[in-house]
Amino acid sequence: MRVKDETKQLAIVENTLDVVFERGIAGIKMADLANRVGLSVSTLYVYYRNKEDLIVSIAVELIERETQRSEQEITEDLPYKLKLKMLWLFWINFSINHKREMSFLEQLKKSPYYEKVPVSVKETKSKMAMNLIELGKQEGLLKNVDNNILIGIIGSLMGETVKLIMEGKMELNQKNIDLMFSMVWDAIKS
Repeated sequence: MRVKDETKQLAIVENTLDVVFERGIAGIKMADLANRVGLSVSTLYVYYRNKEDLIVSIAVELIERETQRSEQEITEDLPYKLKLKMLWLFWINFSINHKREMSFLEQLKKSPYYEKVPVSVKETKSKMAMNLIELGKQEGLLKNVDNNILIGIIGSLMGETVKLIMEGKMELNQKNIDLMFSMVWDAIKS
């Protein structure tokens, strides 16, 4: 068995993210990817068994890493509303500053490969948000409606905030972040 070179593996991941950003998940062709990275196809298959293994491995790594990072943003001593705002702001910053990764995750969710991501990884990703929503409902701070509706409202306004910023229609500054989050809060508070 050949030893895996960390530099080559990182190059494979980075180039895969580039390809998905440029052409979508369907645009990934293992031979083209190997060529792009400067590897033989057989060497690429030392790192990933096939396209599915490549996509799912990158997805698991991204989801686990970003979930862990987002959890670090939330400290127990923060008031509830600020905890929610910190998580919301983390994902806005991630979306703006990591376009390739966000594009990969968005496309992944719409692809058949998402079903191949282990349930435990997907549950870990949503667990923190769902726990935070439940806490807000228990404390009487959030509307007592289905959690998915609340997550949908938060996610939609987050997505629109990112879109406005990316399109240059809104500046990323404290005033606008406070304004957009207050709209989120007004929509979900009890």
